[in-house]
Amino acid sequence: MPQLTLVPSHERAPEASQAPALDLAVTRFAGMASGSYYWPEGLLAEQLISGLASRSDRKQQALSEGQRLLSSYRRPYGGSERAAVLVDDRSGDVLAAALVHRSCGKNSSSTGCLDDQHAVLSVFLRPGFDRAKAQPLVAWSRQVPESLQGGEGVGEKIATTEYVVMDAASTTARPIVRPNKAFPAQVPLYPKALIYGTAQDALSDAKARRVLRLQTVDTPEQVLAFYKQLSPPLKDMESDLDGRNGFIAGSRNGLSFSVNTTVPRDMPAITNIEVEVSE
Repeated sequence: MPQLTLVPSHERAPEASQAPALDLAVTRFAGMASGSYYWPEGLLAEQLISGLASRSDRKQQALSEGQRLLSSYRRPYGGSERAAVLVDDRSGDVLAAALVHRSCGKNSSSTGCLDDQHAVLSVFLRPGFDRAKAQPLVAWSRQVPESLQGGEGVGEKIATTEYVVMDAASTTARPIVRPNKAFPAQVPLYPKALIYGTAQDALSDAKARRVLRLQTVDTPEQVLAFYKQLSPPLKDMESDLDGRNGFIAGSRNGLSFSVNTTVPRDMPAITNIEVEVSE
């Protein structure tokens, strides 16, 4: 089977060149959209990329009008969580995307996931892309993996199908609501980010009072540049960027804090951010 690839984008930022073209196309498409699909309130881009991650299960199908359907599974869930994208071969842009999921953690991290007989198909459309043209994604979702088929009346069924238009209201970052009121309000947070919920929840109560974990589809360079350009500037500022890891530290209004950025090896189009107030 040919390797799953995309036409490189001429608009790709040089600093993001290590990320696969597929990942970059997905982040351009999804922006800062978020939702509870594979896990509670995470970046849609990360969940789509995760659903395309299994190389051994990757498939591609040539369609009309110079389009391709690319699909795969999320490791290690045997196809119960899977994703597909419709790609314009000429530009490399994602026109529409889909997730088959179990609404894990929707509304509450304690809600859990739907069972295999009640899968949800979420279809995401580029603005102006007609819903009828996304039919190949609907047909793909009905190709149930063998491990989920079962006997008659048993096995995966798409119980709900939903459509979302990826307009500015969906893809623009929302103001960050600080989950811990004890975290100092005078510490600036990168505006194009969201709370990295699963990582934040792993913190102890004591540490959560002075640490916030965020995620963004922007590069570490963009995150560090935001803090370097604060006005008034940070006092005693120091910073560094080395490959996947970067940091900036300084003080503002008499409060010292640091910002660390990390690009995960398995998710190179996503930047994790940790803002920590000094003790």
